Amino acid sequence: MNLLSLAQAVKRESGLSGGGPASVVTATGDDARIFQWVNWAWRDIQLMHESWLWRRGDALGETSVSTLPHDLAVPGFGLTDFGTWMAENPDYKPSTYRVSDGQGLEQPIRYLSWDAFRARFIAGAHTAGPVQFWTIAPSGLMHVGPAPDAAHKVRASYIKDVQDMTRDSDTPAMPSRFHQLIVWRALIEYGGFDAAGEVMQRAERNFQSMMPSLLQDQLPKRFISARPLA
Repeated sequence: MNLLSLAQAVKRESGLSGGGPASVVTATGDDARIFQWVNWAWRDIQLMHESWLWRRGDALGETSVSTLPHDLAVPGFGLTDFGTWMAENPDYKPSTYRVSDGQGLEQPIRYLSWDAFRARFIAGAHTAGPVQFWTIAPSGLMHVGPAPDAAHKVRASYIKDVQDMTRDSDTPAMPSRFHQLIVWRALIEYGGFDAAGEVMQRAERNFQSMMPSLLQDQLPKRFISARPLA
């Protein structure tokens, strides 16, 4: 469902008089508010969890210096939907390789806190070499160290920024089978605005009944290994 079809579904379920909205561009009154509620609903769902699978992205950048802006191509990653860098965990580390060596020699790099990285690679002087560490500056900029001794590729995962829907054809990034959640969430906003208690209760009930399926499907799975019985 795109923004227009979501708004039309909200109008239909709300019981408001008149046909469904024709376009976000021409919408006025209740129809304009419906488009706004749909976008708010989508933002709310995205912000519930930074770790939604649909918000995870993978980036491959290139640099010959110690900084890698997310929005520049070289040095950097050339991303247009960047929110924040994914934190290192036991199953994930960024990786790197010299361009001249090729991907076959790609190796993981280790995270350092900003203060530890600053003391080791920014304060004073140090010798350039193969990239071994990474950090995130308070500004959100990725740094690698030592300063590369040649052009390096860096591979990292990131969290995509929250998506707004502003055009009729804009479509939520989460799987389409869960798009009805946006309709129910938007109807909760409508019910509160118009004191439509029955609509709000129905929307809240349906939203809560669908949410566990989204959580199960779109949050990272946690596997716990069982110890053998003695």
